[in-house]
Amino acid sequence: MSALGFSNDVIGLFNSLPAVALLLVGIPFAALADRIGYRVFLLGGGAVALLASVVLTLVGSRLIAVLAAGTLALAVIVLQVLGSPLLAQVSGENERVTLFSLNQSLSWAAALVGDVLGGVIPEATARVTHTSSASAPAIRSAFVAMTILIVVSLPFLVGLARTAGMRPAAAFPVRELLKIDLARFGRILLPGLVLGIAAGMYLNFTQLYLAQRFGLTPGPIGVIFAAGAALTAIVTLAAPTVGRRFGITRTVGISQVLGAPLVLALAFVMLLPVAVVIMYVRQLALNLQGPLGQVFGMEYVDARERARLATAQVVVSGIGVGGIGPLVSGLLQVRGGYQLAFSVSALFYLLSGVIFLMLFGRTRLPSETRESRG
Repeated sequence: MSALGFSNDVIGLFNSLPAVALLLVGIPFAALADRIGYRVFLLGGGAVALLASVVLTLVGSRLIAVLAAGTLALAVIVLQVLGSPLLAQVSGENERVTLFSLNQSLSWAAALVGDVLGGVIPEATARVTHTSSASAPAIRSAFVAMTILIVVSLPFLVGLARTAGMRPAAAFPVRELLKIDLARFGRILLPGLVLGIAAGMYLNFTQLYLAQRFGLTPGPIGVIFAAGAALTAIVTLAAPTVGRRFGITRTVGISQVLGAPLVLALAFVMLLPVAVVIMYVRQLALNLQGPLGQVFGMEYVDARERARLATAQVVVSGIGVGGIGPLVSGLLQVRGGYQLAFSVSALFYLLSGVIFLMLFGRTRLPSETRESRG
C-alpha cells in the first residue's frame, strides 16, 4: 500500500478493517462452525483467498486493490480461526504442546519461503523492467507468486476438508451456541487483547520501519525476515522443553514482559545491525510462548468450550493485531514517529505480561500437575 501512495496512518486504518469485520461475525461464525462442522468454511476461505489474490495480481486501481487486500486478509483470518479448534479437536493433553509447537514451527517455515519470495521477486522484476523494486508493478509481481502458491495449496485444503476430523466438535442446541463461561473467557482473553494491541502496533509496520528508518529495499528486508523466520521455526520447537522446565504459566507471562524493553529499544536505535538483533530476540521470545499460551487456554476452560475459546482467542488477538494496534500505531507515527508508536507498544507488552501473571501466576494446569507427580 505504501507503493500505491498511502500514508502510514491510512495503512494502519486499512490494516484494521479485516479485524473489524471479524469482530462483527467472528464468534457467531465460530459457534456455527462448531455445530455444523468446518468443511464449508475451509473451502469457502480458500476460494475467497484465491479470488482476492487474482484481483490483486491483475487490477491496478487503488480502491479495488485495497478492497482485494482486505478480502484476502479476512479469508486468511477465517482459515486461521479454524486452525486452533482443529488442533484441539484432534490432539490429547499429552501431545497438545508438541502439536501446537510443531504447527507454529511449520507456519514460520512457510513464512520463511514467503519472505524470500516477497523480497527476491520484486527485486528481479525491477531489474527486468528497469523500475524501482518498491514500485507497484514490482510489488504486484510478488502477488503472481502468491496466487500460484494458493493454487498449489488448494488440493491439500480440499483433502483436509474431507477428513473425519471436520465433524462438529460437539452437538448442542442452537440456543446454546453462545453459552459459555464468561468469567473464565474474560480472564484469559484480557491479556490476549492487550498483547494483540502491542503486537499490532509493532508487527504491521516492521517492513516500513526498516524501509523508512534505514532505507532498505524489499530484497534486504526479505532476507532479514527470512532469517528471522528460520530461527523462529527452530526455536519454537523448544517450547515443550521450556514449558516443562520453567512452567507454562511463568514462561508465557515473562516472555510477554520481555517484549517491552526490546520494542522500546527499537523505538530509538539508529544502527541497523543492532535493530535486527533486537528484532530477532523479540520474535524468538514472543513466539516461544505462543503455543504454550494456546495450550494454557485449552486446559484452562471446560473441554466442551475449547473450540469456542480457541476461536475467541484468535478473534480477540485479531482485533488487537489487525485492528486497534495498527490503527493507533499509524496515528501515533504521524504525530511522533516510530519513537512514540513503539514506546506505547512497549507499554502494552509490559501490561500484557503483568496482567497474565497477576491473573494466573499461581495456576497449575492438569498436565503440569501430572508431570510434577511423575
